[in-house]
Amino acid sequence: MAHQLSLFVENKPGKLDRILDIFMDMGMDVKAFTIASSDKFGIIKLLVDKPFKAREMLKQSGFTVALTEVVVVEISGIPAGLKDITGFFLSRDINIDNALGFSFDKDGRALVIIESEAIPEVKDLLVENNFRVLSDEQIYAL
Repeated sequence: MAHQLSLFVENKPGKLDRILDIFMDMGMDVKAFTIASSDKFGIIKLLVDKPFKAREMLKQSGFTVALTEVVVVEISGIPAGLKDITGFFLSRDINIDNALGFSFDKDGRALVIIESEAIPEVKDLLVENNFRVLSDEQIYAL
């Protein structure tokens, strides 16, 4: 199962730079990230190739960090492929808590990183219904 780091940080210049220094010192690769802020604080979410090691290093460096299971699904594109996912979730009354989607090639294929309360069950349902769920190895090899 893929894991995403979530860091609660003060909204000040240099926070992301410090995090990236830690990752670079560890030889880690960032696969995706988002930043959401609200006035004085923000949440940085990162998909990295060594999430457990990253969590420990960030904690040791004084960051407030959580590790969350996510599922990463390849879709045919946005909006059509995304509509397939949202319709699938809606038909099963499953909420998407957070998501990040992005196209990654000229053919319009896209990846969606999904957070939901019941990720292991969601992953199984997606696989059973022929959605392409990426393995950890596939994600970290991107």
